[in-house]
Amino acid sequence: HSHFLSILCTAPLSKPTILTSNNTAVETKDFSLTCNATGQIHAYKWFINGVAPAGRRIQLSPDRRTLTLQSLKRRVNKGPCVCEIENPFYRNRSDPFTLDVAYGPDIATIVHSPDEYPTGANITLSCVADSNPAAQFTWLHNGQSVSNSATFSIIASLSDAGTYTCTASNSFTGLTRTATKNIIIYAPLSKPTILTSNNTEVETKDFSLTCYATGQIHAYKWFINGVAPAGRRIQLSPDRRTLTLRSLTRSFNKGPYVCEIENPFYHNRSDPFTLDVAYGPDIATIVHSADEYPTAANITLSCVADSNPAAQFTWLHNGQPVSNSATFSIIASLSDAGTYTCTASNSFTGLTCTATKNIIIYAPVSKPTIVTSNITAVETKDFSLTCQATGQIHAYQWFINGVAPAGSRIQLSPDKRTLTLSRLTRRDNKGPYECEIRNPFSSNRSDPFTLDVAYGPDIATIDHISDQFATGINVTLSCVADSNPPAQFTWLQNGQSVSNSASFSIITSLNHIGNYTCIATNSFTGLTRTANKTLMIYAPLSKPTIVTSNITAVETKDFSLTCQATGQIHTYQLFINGVAPAGSRIQLSPDKRTLTLSRLTRRDTKGPYECEIRNPFYSNRSDPFTLDVAYGPDIATIDRISDQFSTGNNVTLSCVADSNPPAQFTWLQNGQSVSNSASFSIITSLNHIGNYTCIATNSFTGLTRTANKTLMIYAPLSKPTIVTSNITAVETKDFSMTCQATGQIHAYRWFINGVAPAGSRIQLSPDKKILTIPNLTRRDNKGPYVCEIENPLFSNRSDPFTLDVAYGPDIAMIVRTQDVYPTGANITLSCSAISNPPVQFTWLQNGQPVSNSATFSFIASLNRAGTYTCIASNSFTGLARTANKTLIIYAPLSKPTILTSNRTAVETKDFSLTCQGTGQIHAYRWFINGLAPSGSRIQLSPDKKILTIGNLTRRENKGPYVCEIENPLFRNRSDPFTLNVTCEYICSSYMVHDYSLVVSSQR
Repeated sequence: HSHFLSILCTAPLSKPTILTSNNTAVETKDFSLTCNATGQIHAYKWFINGVAPAGRRIQLSPDRRTLTLQSLKRRVNKGPCVCEIENPFYRNRSDPFTLDVAYGPDIATIVHSPDEYPTGANITLSCVADSNPAAQFTWLHNGQSVSNSATFSIIASLSDAGTYTCTASNSFTGLTRTATKNIIIYAPLSKPTILTSNNTEVETKDFSLTCYATGQIHAYKWFINGVAPAGRRIQLSPDRRTLTLRSLTRSFNKGPYVCEIENPFYHNRSDPFTLDVAYGPDIATIVHSADEYPTAANITLSCVADSNPAAQFTWLHNGQPVSNSATFSIIASLSDAGTYTCTASNSFTGLTCTATKNIIIYAPVSKPTIVTSNITAVETKDFSLTCQATGQIHAYQWFINGVAPAGSRIQLSPDKRTLTLSRLTRRDNKGPYECEIRNPFSSNRSDPFTLDVAYGPDIATIDHISDQFATGINVTLSCVADSNPPAQFTWLQNGQSVSNSASFSIITSLNHIGNYTCIATNSFTGLTRTANKTLMIYAPLSKPTIVTSNITAVETKDFSLTCQATGQIHTYQLFINGVAPAGSRIQLSPDKRTLTLSRLTRRDTKGPYECEIRNPFYSNRSDPFTLDVAYGPDIATIDRISDQFSTGNNVTLSCVADSNPPAQFTWLQNGQSVSNSASFSIITSLNHIGNYTCIATNSFTGLTRTANKTLMIYAPLSKPTIVTSNITAVETKDFSMTCQATGQIHAYRWFINGVAPAGSRIQLSPDKKILTIPNLTRRDNKGPYVCEIENPLFSNRSDPFTLDVAYGPDIAMIVRTQDVYPTGANITLSCSAISNPPVQFTWLQNGQPVSNSATFSFIASLNRAGTYTCIASNSFTGLARTANKTLIIYAPLSKPTILTSNRTAVETKDFSLTCQGTGQIHAYRWFINGLAPSGSRIQLSPDKKILTIGNLTRRENKGPYVCEIENPLFRNRSDPFTLNVTCEYICSSYMVHDYSLVVSSQR
């Protein structure tokens, strides 16, 4: 057997060192310390704070060389740690190793600072985060890096508003904490303006005022007369920007109105806005002026009507326009009398009212004259005096001896024009009489009129003389009678006139034998008084004559023939055709002196007739007398001619009537004498219209016959004109047309499109002069309309009248234009509306007027965006229509940038990319390697602005990433962004040939 001896030689141990598994000890991570030494080491020992390590979170490797601290804590695991090596003869300890545990950052906090600032304020933002080593800070403003320090300052401007993100990071722990603060910067507010819903505010209508302002406005406030609005008729929109006044009134809603805007640092007020409420006209009143004027007076007519804006006035005189001003003057003449109508209208409210005044013009009255009922005033008769005058007479007044008439025997007609004296007396009623006429502006008196009362004669008396005389004696006969005027005397000798004076003388002869009658006559009183005396003169008998009872023998009348002779006649004898008269119709007087033929006929025996006288000594016979019987006129007849003639015709009117002797003719036109011949001619004119009466008279028979003919003379008719009820015909309104013409019009006719009007909607006045169309329509009632006038001989038509019916606007339409434009585009807006007459256009942009034409153009800019309202109005119909278009203006989009949620993309961690852009962005799009993102690990925020990649991998998520922003007109893409994913592992260190290998993955 062989035997070996083992000898172990040991050298002193070198000082060990402590090696760590990682460069940095990180809280919550496991951390290993390895006792690194060379030599003959039999055992390793560890000491923490001078004692052997203990506790379940401390683990030693089987050879106890490596001490692992699980789930490090910043306070528990500092140490110091010491490792010791030993063999049977030596030991050595390492230097103490104090663990500097990296932790945090725990929470990032932005040190207390306000969220809101005015422009110009000094803003200091500070971020703190507990961390070991101290955190590194990055500040982002709206995703853009602005600072790499914990604290930074800025002078506030509007561009500094937004989201500030403080990112605190610890590269040792790989942790990042963020804190966010939204800062609002407020600039001073510009002065607001008040915009109205309508150009004009109208009483009883709703009216809105909108507070228009730009800037950072938090609240709107209104003040009416300096106080906040109140009352159920005042409404505010939910944002209090718009104040609506319900049912405006002129008295309560004037204001002034002020709107105020405010934010936390500023406020500003608009200029006061006073509401000018359009109203009325309420009542049209013709300012106090008289109803009656004398000619040549200066008449001023003024019309007032409470209205805002002031009413427009139109004056009509008897329906004809005379003035378009509130006041106008005329110098009064009779033609200015009539009805004056003032029409007050307000085109803003669409209201119209009228006032009417009837004016009477008085011309000076002419001097009146007194006209009597009879030429002569006659005692015991009634006598009337009439005040004859022309002009506008309102009253008549009588004066007798300078005082008003009185007494039961004096009567006045109801109009006091005629004064009647009952039963005149020669002593009481002389006068003088005066009549006076009056109207409100003038009066005049007649010349005095003295009444000369006719009376008598009372009694006629013949002076006493003898009744018998011898031939050759001078005898004077005288007659007296009291009378006014003095009586006219007629002496008859045996019925034959022998003298017309009160006295006359004769040398007696046989011719003077007989009865002498004095007749005293007053032609004014119509009274006659007689006195008689019979004279007997004796002489040889003269030849008798036949005297007739009438100058003319008249048919149907009795006719007497008397044997007239002088001398002492004892008997009379009459002979017809030489024989004594016989027959029932022939009568002789008892003395046989007179033969009477009863009821003469024109065919009776003509004679001859003779008479014979006798006395005892003498006889004598008359000359033969042949009878010529007067008759007629039988019937008066006007020669047959037409009753109707046109002016300018030569017309002869002839009248015939059978009569003996021939009739005398008189022609009357409307009661006035125009001719004394059987025939007369006229050249027809309108003055010849009327009733023509032919009077055929036979003065011998006393008969009168008449014939009548009515002539109608027609002048050519003047051309009629069509006068309308309104200046403008308006759809849905009633409209009347009057056929205006002068002349002898018997009938009116209307034609519409050449035919007589028909249909339930067309109405004619009873005389067919006025045609009324209710409820006008633009298509059915154009015409043309023609009115025709006619009489039996003439007719005439008006010029055609085509009705121009005002209507609309029906619908206001903005001509097709797009709603979206880029800045710099030339935009033309056109509005159309069917209307007659063409509408007036007003364009509003966001409630502010911008144009008064149907079409207007502008170059698109962002401040041109908004709501455009076209208002189409027709002042004739009072209608207005609106159309709206909202325009959106897009500016080019700036290039977007990609912001990341963390500075480092770590494998297995989630990572977010935000597409940061400014401008009018409608949509966000992402592209990964040029394709739209897909897969369950890729998520997009609802607005697609943020792309989140879950559980990063180093190979699949490199990118590049591109984000794109767009609106309807523009788009822009970010630069490509490539993701650099780092790998984080817990890696161990091993002793291999004295090299320490750290395994990592990096790209």
